Amino acid sequence: MYTSLKSAIHWGNQKTSPTAGQNDMCEVCGKKQKYVDNGFQHPYCSKTCARVRNPQPISTSQCASRGCRLPAKVGYAGFCSEVHANDAVRRGQIAGCAQCRTQAASVGPLCTTCDKRNRAGPRLRELDPNGVTFKSIVSQFGYEWKGSKRAPVIEKILEVSLPSSVTSRFNAYRMKLDTTAYLRDIRTYHAAQCICDLGVNNMTFCSWGSCGTCKVLKSAFREFAFGVQCNTGRYGNGIYSYLDPALADIHATSTTTSPYRAMIACDVSIPSVNGPEQVDDGERVFVASAEAIVPRYVLLYK
Repeated sequence: MYTSLKSAIHWGNQKTSPTAGQNDMCEVCGKKQKYVDNGFQHPYCSKTCARVRNPQPISTSQCASRGCRLPAKVGYAGFCSEVHANDAVRRGQIAGCAQCRTQAASVGPLCTTCDKRNRAGPRLRELDPNGVTFKSIVSQFGYEWKGSKRAPVIEKILEVSLPSSVTSRFNAYRMKLDTTAYLRDIRTYHAAQCICDLGVNNMTFCSWGSCGTCKVLKSAFREFAFGVQCNTGRYGNGIYSYLDPALADIHATSTTTSPYRAMIACDVSIPSVNGPEQVDDGERVFVASAEAIVPRYVLLYK
């Protein structure tokens, strides 16, 4: 039976060193500090050093790539290396990373690249305007728009890839809510001031403190423009969004050269019976905590 990297790291973390200074340094290279993830200190500074101490086990089977006689390695879906595994994804022989879909999954459902990106923070990816997801979002946006004017034309949609910590937090909240009340998942819309050219030339967030859109996306609703920690409104301090995108559009302001207005499409989990979370007659949705709401897409429209 092979020892997983996670188990090996956990085992290694039990060892202690004579001094506190040595405790903070990687147990393999001794040059960098140990990696800390959500308060847990691993014994190594990186996956590279972890594999030096705990080499990836080799299976007894042969690489599934045609013509290759090297043994398959655990973590490469029956192949000897990441290169052959990625080739198999391109050929449609195996399913790819759940996020990028171009590389082989090696860290759970994700490839190494996407796993690193997810640990670093949210990322944006532009959707294909001819794709099913794009058309579905546009259709729902138009259906939900109840404004006096016709719904605006959505030019671009940016998918928000959230860090695993945010996704886990949201899923844990949903599970907890589902054990105490009937769960209700809804799509809402949130808009704020956007002072950068988000999505025009690149898929990066700005660093301006007054850009409410980027602040919300980067923090997953834990921070708003100017570092404010919550919205304030009829139901108190929390997060406000809308079932009707026309109501959210009122709050969408732009002070840049961008030709677009920006709006965030969100997923919200609330109990089916109003409690601390509220859905009022004006289709305004209130949740008290960022655990109950996550940004899913950025809609750029005219």
